[in-house]
Amino acid sequence: MSESNKQASSLSKLNLLLILVIGTAILIQENEQDRIVKIIIDTIDSTEALKQPVDFSQSTIQPINNGFMLVNAAQKEHLTGIVFTGRIINTQSVVHHNLKFTISVDDKEKEFTINKISSGNSTGFSVFVPNIKAINARYANIKYIESSISYYTK
Repeated sequence: MSESNKQASSLSKLNLLLILVIGTAILIQENEQDRIVKIIIDTIDSTEALKQPVDFSQSTIQPINNGFMLVNAAQKEHLTGIVFTGRIINTQSVVHHNLKFTISVDDKEKEFTINKISSGNSTGFSVFVPNIKAINARYANIKYIESSISYYTK
């Protein structure tokens, strides 16, 4: 084998080795990215579980989730339960239609719907949760579930 053939053979082997090393590094990087994305998603899910409940004895602005806030929160006894009222603020730049929320209090959960909240505006709600006592109704969790959105472009 001539000297130039030996060099070409060595270069071919080196090129193959480099291709294998680079390919392996890319696979490792993709797996690492998938792992990091999973960690981020798990962190977001766990922070949702740690979310503080809203205080229905306070009328100040309180965060809910997903760009919504609660203001003018109040509750009053009605029949066998409590009527929760307030205004939900849409802090986003899109208009939400047919918004679904849940309110959870004293191990009871009730879903309620708001027809529309324009961007930067608020809409009132009133929801009755039966079979709870006022002493257990100061704190509740309100969670945004889903909606349709619309927005405008020039």
